Amino acid sequence: MTVGEALKQIRLQAGLTQTQMTAGVVSESFYSKVERGVHAIDVQTLVNILSAHHMDVVHLFSLLNYQKSETEPNFELINEISFAQNKKDIKRLNKIKKKIENGGGVQPSFNLQFRLENAYAWIYHSNEFVSPAMKKKVKSVILDDNWNRPAYHYLSQAVVLLDINESYYLVKSAFEAYKKNKEHDTFTLQFVALIAVNYLNCCYHRKGSKEYAQLAIDFLKILPIDPVIGFYRIIGTYYESIFNHDDKTRNMIIEILKKSNYYTLIQDTVEEN
Repeated sequence: MTVGEALKQIRLQAGLTQTQMTAGVVSESFYSKVERGVHAIDVQTLVNILSAHHMDVVHLFSLLNYQKSETEPNFELINEISFAQNKKDIKRLNKIKKKIENGGGVQPSFNLQFRLENAYAWIYHSNEFVSPAMKKKVKSVILDDNWNRPAYHYLSQAVVLLDINESYYLVKSAFEAYKKNKEHDTFTLQFVALIAVNYLNCCYHRKGSKEYAQLAIDFLKILPIDPVIGFYRIIGTYYESIFNHDDKTRNMIIEILKKSNYYTLIQDTVEEN
């Protein structure tokens, strides 16, 4: 994946136009050419753009490291799915689904179907629309206990596709594997922390037991103190306050997230309380 492709993916996932993404750091014309690979962009300018939106620089470089657009024929369509998911735009997602079902020049792949069903699951906070075939495939991919950095990342995305009981045992397995072979590199820390946060979200929306949630809450507390996962630790504390009915801590974190412009990440849990 090129720098321009990675920027475009991050921008779409954030639901921003190219004008909004520039944040006044560069012109829209210049930025557009960076996304299209016509212009290069220096590191400082790149960091300034990402910092203006509180976006993780490490995440951008992780995209460059792990995904190549030339090996994914549905690269643009997957970006559209990410955008619709972020905006919780069911109408747009339904149009994409129809396009895939009707062919429309789309090359069917497991990755494409995974992204589509994953988007529906996150928007509805339910795996009701996940096909039995997808559940079976997801479990077959990660049930071999061969836990490594890519496997952690995969589970962090796939946890929403499974029933809460299945998620519990897979998440527990991943956490136990990490404890036996603690890797403190940036990406591994982020991925295992993301497993915990996404799993806690599933526990909340699917009425998982406090015991289930405690698994992730306790795990986040044993991770090393590192700025790259600081936000995940805060979100873990937020969910802990919900399950413990600690309104004081819960309200304090809500106010902090509002002031930091991250409130939308937990807004659905606030509105339901």
